[in-house]
Amino acid sequence: MDKNHLVPKPLRRCRSASPLPPRSPLLSQDQQVLIKRSWHRVPHSSVGNSIYTHMIARCPDMRSMFGGDNSSADRHMRHFLGLLQCAVDNLNDMEKALQPWVDLLGKGHGGFSIRSKHWDAFGEAIVTAVSEWIAPGKSHKDTVKAWMLLSSFLSDRLSAASRIAANCPMSTPRIQLITLMASAPPPPIRFEC
Repeated sequence: MDKNHLVPKPLRRCRSASPLPPRSPLLSQDQQVLIKRSWHRVPHSSVGNSIYTHMIARCPDMRSMFGGDNSSADRHMRHFLGLLQCAVDNLNDMEKALQPWVDLLGKGHGGFSIRSKHWDAFGEAIVTAVSEWIAPGKSHKDTVKAWMLLSSFLSDRLSAASRIAANCPMSTPRIQLITLMASAPPPPIRFEC
């Protein structure tokens, strides 16, 4: 028997071993401008309520998740506004600036029976609410598409993080969320099981 068959052969480089090209940003410069312009037209005093209303209309079983009292719903309406403001402020670097915060939010919601359909309803409600104030015109369709990309990013990240947390729950999700809401978006934090 030949002993050479046991000697490892050198790896042959192929295309799949080449370094990956840098990822293009989720939103183009034009889409970022469209979102920022339309965000200035949105009445910040009522956007949270509009998102909540559209979210409950899409998924009525979510009403019970807010505990039946108005203070929880009101608090979440303010958080919706804060999340969108943070997203709009960080459109140019969502993966580094926004994703860690959104992941922490999603993980903080991991113990509350929130499913993907609820996060999807949240994302759709964002687009519907913001679309109410986007001016009609030639860029209307492009603006709605840009908001769809942003809301999909948010709802997908929140959903993925809450699924991870459901399998690896934090010991105190409410304390994590309260701490998060009391401060600015945290630096990148990774919670791994």
